[in-house]
Amino acid sequence: MPTLNHSHMFDLVESKQWQHDDGRTASLYGAVPYHSDPTGWRVVTVGWTVIHKKTGTVGIGRKPWKTKQEAEDWLYGR
Repeated sequence: MPTLNHSHMFDLVESKQWQHDDGRTASLYGAVPYHSDPTGWRVVTVGWTVIHKKTGTVGIGRKPWKTKQEAEDWLYGR
C-alpha cells in the first residue's frame, strides 16, 4: 500500500558519522571528538537519511536507512 510522498519536503543525503578505530562513534553535528583524542577518528558513511529542503535539518529522528533504495521508497511513498 502506497504511503505519503515526502519528496516535496526532503532530499536524500548520505548519513555520516565520526568513527574511531576502536569502534566508538559520534555525531557529525556538534561533536569534535578528535580534540580530546586526535588520532584514530574518521568520517564514515553509515547509510542514507534526509535533509529538509527549507530548513536544512538533517535526519528525522530515526536511524538511517541502510540502502538508498530503502530511503527512496520512504521518500516517494512506495
